[in-house]
Amino acid sequence: MASSTSSCDSTAVPFTLLGALLTAGPAAWPACVGGGRAFLRDYAQRGTNALLWAVLLAVTWVLLVRVAALLRLWALGSRIPGPRALLADPGLADVLRTGGDITGFLSKLHSSYGPVVRLWVGPSQLLVSVKDPTLVKEVLTKAEDKLPLTGRTYNLACGRLSLFVSSFEKVKSTRESLKIFLNEKLTIGGNLNSFKVIDAIMYRSDSIMSKDFLDSRSFSRHMAFNIIGATLFGDAFLDWSDTVTYEELLMMVAKDGCFWASYAVCPFWKPSYRRYQTLCAKLKILTESIIRKSRDQNSSVHHFDQRSYQKSEGMMAGHSLLGAAEESLSSEEEICGNIMGLMLHGISTSANLIGNILTRLVVFPKLQDQLHAEIVAACNESSELEVDDVLRMRFLLATVCESARLLPAGPLLQRCSLKHGMQVF
Repeated sequence: MASSTSSCDSTAVPFTLLGALLTAGPAAWPACVGGGRAFLRDYAQRGTNALLWAVLLAVTWVLLVRVAALLRLWALGSRIPGPRALLADPGLADVLRTGGDITGFLSKLHSSYGPVVRLWVGPSQLLVSVKDPTLVKEVLTKAEDKLPLTGRTYNLACGRLSLFVSSFEKVKSTRESLKIFLNEKLTIGGNLNSFKVIDAIMYRSDSIMSKDFLDSRSFSRHMAFNIIGATLFGDAFLDWSDTVTYEELLMMVAKDGCFWASYAVCPFWKPSYRRYQTLCAKLKILTESIIRKSRDQNSSVHHFDQRSYQKSEGMMAGHSLLGAAEESLSSEEEICGNIMGLMLHGISTSANLIGNILTRLVVFPKLQDQLHAEIVAACNESSELEVDDVLRMRFLLATVCESARLLPAGPLLQRCSLKHGMQVF
């Protein structure tokens, strides 16, 4: 009895896998352990149970966090004025089901509940509409950089860049710098490039229509692409042989950018994601090519003096309004990324605006005659149109401003707000 107890002494039993491996093997283990295989089987069961418990605790923790976030959303949403929560209000469901005017529906709610209205789209989806411009500015100021999707999209597609950020103050300063830069470009060579841009757009449209159908959306995109490209790069862009390839790459990158940016961890294991990275790399190479071509042509033709050129290049690097011409230039990679981001955002915004204007011209045929008469009258008064002549075209400006106001927000678009209204009559 004593010998049996001594043979099954606890000090001789390898309770850990490391202890089992350090012993002489199963032959040296006491008989009370049940043999080597029995011990390893028991060890595997214990390890599996521990792993399952860890997974269960992790899943439970994630679910508790989700439930807590949902309850917090309900608590915060209940403080905002609006119709009854969730399924109690069928109005929005009818509007969404029939594809109606949700803007008009929200306008009715604002008249009943005030400048801020909350609307429950689902148990975890809350729509908040803000009508007061002061409150809109306050919301954007408090948001700071808490809207990372757009930033991740541009960083994923363009690399390092600083021109497009979600902070309201930074957006305001960079937009002011962008306005100065574009005004310089348009003032220097706007009239010279206008007819070349029109010729490029018509040539591209005719080549497409000879092979396929061209809708208003594609036509608006071609117009925006040539206008933005010619504004940024001048004649070098219009004479570039890779213009068509560059446009196609830009559209493909913009189409899938938000989808891949929605991943918290980049899905590098997916072949489609690797193909997207290849497209971004090709787009970057073409962007560097047109930048070099534009620089060489500008330096040879002397379109810009050295001060204006440095100021423009500093703005493209994404500096603030005062530092655009004074601070040191950023790296070539950041300049290239900012230009790619500017092309993506500018083409998306301009194409939607042009498409919205064309839609209004089709919906209101009388507006076409009014605009034509207004433009002809302005051209008869002066041989060359100036900025003041365009500002006197009330119907033209009202059409553009109203189309911009009704422009829907998209993944890569930021809504523009007008400082002043305009009375046509």
